Amino acid sequence: MNNGRTAAVFGATGLIGQAVIQKLSTTGWNIRIFARDTSRSRALFPHLVEQYQWNYDKDGWQEHVDGADAVFNFSGAPIFQKWKGNYKTEIVESRVKATARIAEAICNAKAKPAIFINGSAAGIYGYNTFNDDTVTEDYPAGKDFWGTFVTDWENAALKAEDCGTRVINIRTSVVLDRENGALPQLMNAFNRGIGGPIRPGNQWFPWIHIEDEVGMVLYALDLETVSGPMNASAPEVPRMRDFADSLGKAMGKPSRIPIPVTILRLMMGEVSKILANGRKVVPRKAEEIGYQFKFPRLNGALEDLLQK
Repeated sequence: MNNGRTAAVFGATGLIGQAVIQKLSTTGWNIRIFARDTSRSRALFPHLVEQYQWNYDKDGWQEHVDGADAVFNFSGAPIFQKWKGNYKTEIVESRVKATARIAEAICNAKAKPAIFINGSAAGIYGYNTFNDDTVTEDYPAGKDFWGTFVTDWENAALKAEDCGTRVINIRTSVVLDRENGALPQLMNAFNRGIGGPIRPGNQWFPWIHIEDEVGMVLYALDLETVSGPMNASAPEVPRMRDFADSLGKAMGKPSRIPIPVTILRLMMGEVSKILANGRKVVPRKAEEIGYQFKFPRLNGALEDLLQK
């Protein structure tokens, strides 16, 4: 089946990009893949013909944005790993500069895409302070590294609005997936017998199942009234200690060893703040527009993921 619509997808080999492409493929979209490593993207999606080398520092790919109905951007260096050397700069530039180049390509297209869905982050609300505020899309951006960086990232995407393209910034929380992201690293600690909550334990842990991440993105795609920021998080936001307890029970492992923030910082560096200073990020806009979560509760999400 071919629905006659074309999607340009950047960051095709990442966790969210892969899942979006798989879903689009089943609903009849023509897909143009943009990847830094086309050998990997071709191995992942051998049935898709249109695959282009993508490097935001170089040219030659922009013409293939022309004529796309929708552009999806989930590119960026992986966050959940230890940041060494200049990796922090790569984290920022692979998002802010890359997004700016994509928005520029949209504006320069003769047949401009109708919508640009940009993968952003819930980190825009900041991690320097801890409180129990309920964080909706109109909550102010943080003043720390994360708040400033993600604000710049979103502003880069919003440049496409100047050309008449609708822009949605998907503010993603911790995506739970069996094979990639934060969950496998946390499961590894439990399998080694050192699983437990990250101190202090009362911080919030906003999360979303990978299927709902994709489901929310594609649901908003065809609602022309939806634009701007959208929190991608599940309605149920547990405390860190409750998340660790649920994960331990799902794995059949004890959850009794609190992990000091200093140890986490040594293991993960700057990214440790995401887990140590989590905010209560809720999906107000998604619920207002009627998105129905497949996995609104943590226990159901973990049961599904651990069975895979």
